[in-house]
Amino acid sequence: MATQQATLNTFSKIRFDYLTDLFSLTKPRLSSLVIFTSALGMFLAPGEISILKGLISILATSGLVGGACVINCFMEKEIDSLMERTKDRPLPSGRVSSETALLLGISLITICLGTLFLLVNPLTGFLGLVATFTYISLYTPLKRKTSWALFAGAIPGAIPPLMGWTTVTNSFGTLGLVIFSILFIWQLPHFLSISIYHAEDYNNADIKTFPAYIGFRPTNHRIVIYTLILLIVSLLPSYYNSVTYQYKYFTLTLGGAFCIYSLFGYLYEEKSQAFRTWARRYFFGSLIYLPGVFILMLYFRNGLNQ
Repeated sequence: MATQQATLNTFSKIRFDYLTDLFSLTKPRLSSLVIFTSALGMFLAPGEISILKGLISILATSGLVGGACVINCFMEKEIDSLMERTKDRPLPSGRVSSETALLLGISLITICLGTLFLLVNPLTGFLGLVATFTYISLYTPLKRKTSWALFAGAIPGAIPPLMGWTTVTNSFGTLGLVIFSILFIWQLPHFLSISIYHAEDYNNADIKTFPAYIGFRPTNHRIVIYTLILLIVSLLPSYYNSVTYQYKYFTLTLGGAFCIYSLFGYLYEEKSQAFRTWARRYFFGSLIYLPGVFILMLYFRNGLNQ
């Protein structure tokens, strides 16, 4: 009896671990950002929708992103096996088969795209299709060909809040496009900082990054420039009657501090451990900046957005 129970417990653990591995292929941390930004787009959009429709849109958008991530993992199985931080992922480690991952990814994409087109609206479904195509067909293959893939990858990453907006309005709007722009620009220095402190890993996998292409210090220059542009774009809602005047001052304070910290990279010798530590801290700072700006936008919205 004890042996049977032990066998059952072992089987249950294996099954749970396998399901956990399948779930990890969808990159749930990315999905959590999608949920947040999609909901943001809905809350800021003029008009009203039912709670049910909003939930359907958020879940379908998150599932769509998850499906695209699974296909990305399928396509990058070889690349992941070459990098220290990804070699233990389910596909390169062999814990999940390529066939299973492909089936899961295609199923999620098909179901979630159909849901968006049929239960939300065609425009939101179309945006989901564009995001999926750009991520799988442009960004993923371009990563080993050019460092400019960074910009292709920023497009699908910035579309979810616009999908939240179109869920409510079934049209584009000024603030919706501004939110898209904020998220697009934010991704540039965010991922450049990652490419600095994971430079060796990316080089081992032959992923083209700006530190390898133009050097560490020029990449630092780009981080500073993009951080300044991010602040400017983040202030745009103030000029479209979308937020109250307090938003501008709080965003200037937050963005100004972030811009100042982007300059700290110049204090350290490039390629030094201190420089990499600065890049890592900048990365975590970007994770504070983005929700900070969006929370300010929600708190100080004046209801006159377009």
